[in-house]
Amino acid sequence: MSKIQDAVLGVMKDIATTGIAKLQRNVQQGYSFRGIESAMNELSPLLVKHGITVTPSYSDLNVQERFRGDPKDGRAIRFCTLKGSFRFSAEDGSYMLSECFGEAMDAGDKAVTKAQSIAFRTALFQQFVVPTMAMDPESYLDPEDDDPRMPEPPQRLLDSAMEAAQAGLDSYKAFWQNAAQADRLALATRHAELKAIAQRATADTDAGQ
Repeated sequence: MSKIQDAVLGVMKDIATTGIAKLQRNVQQGYSFRGIESAMNELSPLLVKHGITVTPSYSDLNVQERFRGDPKDGRAIRFCTLKGSFRFSAEDGSYMLSECFGEAMDAGDKAVTKAQSIAFRTALFQQFVVPTMAMDPESYLDPEDDDPRMPEPPQRLLDSAMEAAQAGLDSYKAFWQNAAQADRLALATRHAELKAIAQRATADTDAGQ
């Protein structure tokens, strides 16, 4: 295995324990998403930790303007597409190349920048297979266990997890990261439910601000 393969696998293992939740929201169209800020905040420390540098380049730029209303008013929306190439390199010179397209629109001067951010975000998510919020894929599977059913968690553990989830997504993520492997195993059947509670708690807090 090359140095870059080993480093990428290290980042994948680290990000698999927490994932990146869809905390940003498009109010106009009513959907949640994971933005470039979330991707960089979570992945930047891991890239440094595992010695990966990223060198971007962009090509195939296409920009079109479409007028809104009467063209005489001069109000236009700029549509942009481009291709991003991202070189993930390790200290020994080995590298992986990821190519992703970005598409964006803007009424001002930010369509190109938005498209670059979308291409970079997509490359990060695809390269490191980033889940929305997940447990370590090896933390709850016993290869010698013939019974695939997950046990129900002890009530005291469930109460602690529920308290953390009701405090919001950051609180539950911290609880999950600090939980012992046996506790993650016990909570596996309730993880999705607890995550949803944490996401709702965070959304309610943001709405109240």
